[in-house]
Amino acid sequence: MKVTTYTINKGTASQYYGLKSVSENHVLHYAPNNWKTKRGAINWAKKNGYEVEE
Repeated sequence: MKVTTYTINKGTASQYYGLKSVSENHVLHYAPNNWKTKRGAINWAKKNGYEVEE
C-alpha cells in the first residue's frame, strides 16, 4: 500500500506527523501517528512494509 505523510498543527510547537493512504486518503489509525519528524514517519512506514510517496 502506498502511504504519504500529513502534518498536524503545522507551524506550532506541538506540530507532528501522521500517515495516510494515497489511494483512499484515509488515515492509518493502526500506525502510531505521533512522529515529531517527517523522517520518523517515513522510516516507520518503510520498516513496516509500506511504499512511501514523498
